[in-house]
Amino acid sequence: MAKVARRTPQKTSPTVPDGIDAHRNTVRKMGGFFGIALSIAVLLVGLLLLVLPGSITGVLGFVLTVIALPTLPLFGVPATGGFVRYFLSLISSLLLWWVIGHYAARRAIQSAISSWQEWLREFRPLAIGVVLGSIISLALAAAVLGVI
Repeated sequence: MAKVARRTPQKTSPTVPDGIDAHRNTVRKMGGFFGIALSIAVLLVGLLLLVLPGSITGVLGFVLTVIALPTLPLFGVPATGGFVRYFLSLISSLLLWWVIGHYAARRAIQSAISSWQEWLREFRPLAIGVVLGSIISLALAAAVLGVI
């Protein structure tokens, strides 16, 4: 007699491609990377403004760069420079933005229905705190250096 292969039933439930679970999983998996993407977008605008001529664009570009890389003052960048300091600040800032984005995603998926709007609602206060901390530390560094 010939052996007949038996099929075992699949225990996974089919998911709707644009359903609630798909949005929830996307937010959960990509929340940290979306935080990094926002930081990189602000950094690129800041670097573009630094390249443009003019003192106003230079100041605004530097402020946006410090917002995108909030650990720059920790490495003493307004007073000193160097490739290693900028590189370490870039790596630590990207890690910080990833942690904030991932934490916001973890909080956002606790809702029954979660999407990017819920992620943004959780991300916004954390990002505002980091931005205010960056601006305050930049102002303190400018005051210590005697710029203002």
